Amino acid sequence: MHRAEAAGFKGIVVTLDTWITGWRPRDLGSSNFPQLRGHCLANYTSDPLFRARLAKPPEEDMQAAVFEWVRIFGNPLTWDDLPWLRSITDLPLILKGICHPEDVRRARDFGVDGIYCSNHGGRQANGGLAALDALPEVVEAADGLPVLFDSGIRSGADVVKALALGATAVGVGRPYVYGLALSGTSGVIHVLRSLLAEADLIMAVDGYPALKDLRADGAIRRIASAPG
Repeated sequence: MHRAEAAGFKGIVVTLDTWITGWRPRDLGSSNFPQLRGHCLANYTSDPLFRARLAKPPEEDMQAAVFEWVRIFGNPLTWDDLPWLRSITDLPLILKGICHPEDVRRARDFGVDGIYCSNHGGRQANGGLAALDALPEVVEAADGLPVLFDSGIRSGADVVKALALGATAVGVGRPYVYGLALSGTSGVIHVLRSLLAEADLIMAVDGYPALKDLRADGAIRRIASAPG
């Protein structure tokens, strides 16, 4: 946390929707958990503090580095950890993976600065509640706290729906990764520009010149109270 402050980061997002990895048949079928095979760990194996925890450098004993990574990140956070987290940093603290209004109220009582409504893109609990369905009650329980949102955002229309339901900002996951895979940085730029252009046009078609108009028109209340 202190290193994040020193590096100039503006907030801390605590990921709570993967405190344990869900049952993922596609990953299991292909044995696709690359970290356990020593891959996708460069953020850690290149980090001097992580390396200092190891008896040997990862280049000499990658298995030990994997075990240390599992030991660190295999410990789930609980509500009891939140006061400690709050006490060691003045940066805004945002809890990611909150989809129940009671959890939102509890987090607010602990002094968090924002809520991130997400179900980890639906990859954790098969058949679980869609994050978008949970968003209106999360926004209401947040009572003015910023609410970020992701999970299932694939188009500009999806962005507008989340904003109309009260999201302060919308996160994009897989689409930008697809752009990155196809065309690197320019692919990411193209994806983001396409999402922004579609969102802009959808709002124009619906008669909302700006976000304040979308929200002021009562779209949040109407959508949240619609039957079904």
